[in-house]
Amino acid sequence: MKELKGCGMRCSVGFLSRRELTGQSLMKEEFQRRRLAGCTSLYKKNLEGHFGCVNAIEFSNNGGEWLVSGGDDRRVLLWDMEKAIHSHSKPVKLKGEHLSNIFCLAFDSTNTKVFSGGNDEQVILHDVERRETLNVFLHIDAVYSLSVSPVNDNIFASSSDDGRVLIWDTREPPHGEPFCLASYPSAFHSVMFNPVEPRLLATANSKEGVGLWDIRKPRSSLLRYGGSMSLQSAMSVRFNSTGTQLLALRRRLPPVLYELHSRLPSFQFDNQGYFNSCTMKSCCFAGDKDQVGQLAVGVRNCNGYHSRVLKLK
Repeated sequence: MKELKGCGMRCSVGFLSRRELTGQSLMKEEFQRRRLAGCTSLYKKNLEGHFGCVNAIEFSNNGGEWLVSGGDDRRVLLWDMEKAIHSHSKPVKLKGEHLSNIFCLAFDSTNTKVFSGGNDEQVILHDVERRETLNVFLHIDAVYSLSVSPVNDNIFASSSDDGRVLIWDTREPPHGEPFCLASYPSAFHSVMFNPVEPRLLATANSKEGVGLWDIRKPRSSLLRYGGSMSLQSAMSVRFNSTGTQLLALRRRLPPVLYELHSRLPSFQFDNQGYFNSCTMKSCCFAGDKDQVGQLAVGVRNCNGYHSRVLKLK
């Protein structure tokens, strides 16, 4: 095999893709690890600013100019990625501070507002430019996940440890009663609006598994994914950019890919000897065609998340 010199991300990924399509069907994991380890242009930099475990990060929309992070130190930090990567620039602390651990974050579509939620049973709405707190939305238990409507920045969904998925309108009084989309005895760990059909939302529940909901038909799911194994503990669920597929994490089970309107998985990411040695916290699609899935592996130390990458197509 001809050795590729100056191996960067492009040639590594391209090489692995060609091997998948035209080469031997099986590649040893050790070979992949050694080849990527030898690449000289893969970039890594630690962004240091928190005083405790980092539980949530989100890139801004349309290019990822900004990164927002939150964790056990209860602070929401805003990073200018260009400055953070190429200099020793420090993040900006948003003025609104939580009373306990932060678990989830979200940008609105214009990147002018940030939502943060956590263990203190509230969601704080921050103004990015002025760093001020715009509003606070009280819950009755810890908030695990947030999603902003793709067509209306005033609407967001929250999932909570109290077993409810709530739909909020930031234009309404903050102490008003939100719209309850779902209510179970067990916690909802994740919620996301479909990016193309915003009337649809996907959820991950600690006992009821992965579900699809229509905002016009509350309290009853449209679809329970998993077929005969629908009652599974699910930690995270994410739509792809076209809203046609869902990537889900289940407790003590391999990650799984679903087509939007099919109960049965289209693919399960498993092979002989696979196991999760750490708790899988979240997942997402990546790549210009959603061809990559990324899993965040939670570890209880102050180094934040590690990640694992899956080839989806």
